[in-house]
Amino acid sequence: MFRPVTALTRRQALGTVAAYAAAPSIGRAATKTAPVRIVTLLPVKPPELTRFLPVMKENARLARAHPGNQTFGVFMDTESPATLYLFESWDSLPDLADFMKTDAQQTLASLEQSTLSSQALSLHLSDVSDTPAYDNPALESTEDAQTLMIRFQVRPGERAAFMSAFHDVIPVVRADRDTEAYDLFRVAGRPDNFVLMGRWHDMATYEKYERLPCIRKLHQILPAMLKRASERHELRDVML
Repeated sequence: MFRPVTALTRRQALGTVAAYAAAPSIGRAATKTAPVRIVTLLPVKPPELTRFLPVMKENARLARAHPGNQTFGVFMDTESPATLYLFESWDSLPDLADFMKTDAQQTLASLEQSTLSSQALSLHLSDVSDTPAYDNPALESTEDAQTLMIRFQVRPGERAAFMSAFHDVIPVVRADRDTEAYDLFRVAGRPDNFVLMGRWHDMATYEKYERLPCIRKLHQILPAMLKRASERHELRDVML
């Protein structure tokens, strides 16, 4: 498993991400004007979900309207409905930092103290070299959309082969008109960690994706490149 266990709110987790992104040692990802993309896991206590969701939805709506926000999606794990996933993209680190100061974010951070069952985990994402870059789709919440998130931890000697495996696959998957997004990211500060995010119009088109020959081939060759089994999460939209 990848998850730490220390209690941490999303605000604290994003603060850690922001501090890391501002460090000069990480190159372009540290540039204040570079886009910032983050995925966050929020493990909510099941009895607290009905109290937490309205506040999270309002936070997401305000984030989408905030200057500099490119997209903000809220998702629920189909196998663990109290586990929420956020995907957000901002024009720059200062835009994100400005939103973190808002009353809406302060309210959410306060609520997280009593409603999360364990640590909020935020990962700062960057494009993978030599693979098609993130194309910044707007995420509109729908009842039928199917979103997939997979976390990989790759063996150090297999990073190049792992990235190469996706080089030709990404354009093929994106070419389907029912594919809304399909992107591979590196996790900043964790050179062997990657996140795959995919999104389809509905379950039928997601199942069609799973049957693609190139995806079947990936399923065959990727396990040998991984340090541990990947974490796969099928998600549905939280309607905003």
